[in-house]
Amino acid sequence: MILKKNIGLSEKQKRAIRIAALCIFAFVMIALTVACFPIVKMLATDAGRADIEALVDENLFLGIVVFLLLQVLQIVVALIPGAVIQILGGVLFGGFWGSVLCIFGTLLGEAAVFYIVKLLGMPLVEALVDEKGIKKLSFLQDTKKVELAVFILYLIPVMPKDALTYIAPLTKIKPSTFFVLSITARAPSMIMSIVFGSSLSSGNTVAALVIFAAVAVAGIVGIMYKDRIINFFKAAKIRRNG
Repeated sequence: MILKKNIGLSEKQKRAIRIAALCIFAFVMIALTVACFPIVKMLATDAGRADIEALVDENLFLGIVVFLLLQVLQIVVALIPGAVIQILGGVLFGGFWGSVLCIFGTLLGEAAVFYIVKLLGMPLVEALVDEKGIKKLSFLQDTKKVELAVFILYLIPVMPKDALTYIAPLTKIKPSTFFVLSITARAPSMIMSIVFGSSLSSGNTVAALVIFAAVAVAGIVGIMYKDRIINFFKAAKIRRNG
């Protein structure tokens, strides 16, 4: 009973724990980034990508681990564009298994971010997301339609998904709901990029060009309407508060 009475932490102690956890998180992310930098650098050249393909051919398990690590790192740190990893997944593992691995790696990355943000709160978000991104998505904390907003923002290309992944855990959305909605909304564009990579790898240039054109059109539409969509949810929040 005495132990139960003494386990409460003061605000100062909680703040110290958060700072320590933030420092540990930063150290781990820096270490992972440094460790993965040679692999990321390989992605920039044809010879490097050929070496990665050779790695997968020689050691499938190690290739899968490296690929998942890159996908998780892309979600957590946004070190490289997601499309690059997805196309690489299609090249290395084909359309089906590339999709499975990309979706699984994305889920792992989102889960890591979600629960770390839940633990460390706004200080972590402010450290990793620029002020403009935080302000743009701040309406999510108050809107009753947060689930619909999260789904639409993840569904449409060129939306600020990196910032959204860090800000969503600060809302009232449940973890399971967030994971289902975000993965479902991400899946179409992810799979298209993966199939694009698979088509290129198999020499099917016609299919690759068709997919590229479809992604390009979706991206242009997203650029044209992304501000309107965000403003729509902001306006809905203002009307309720008014």
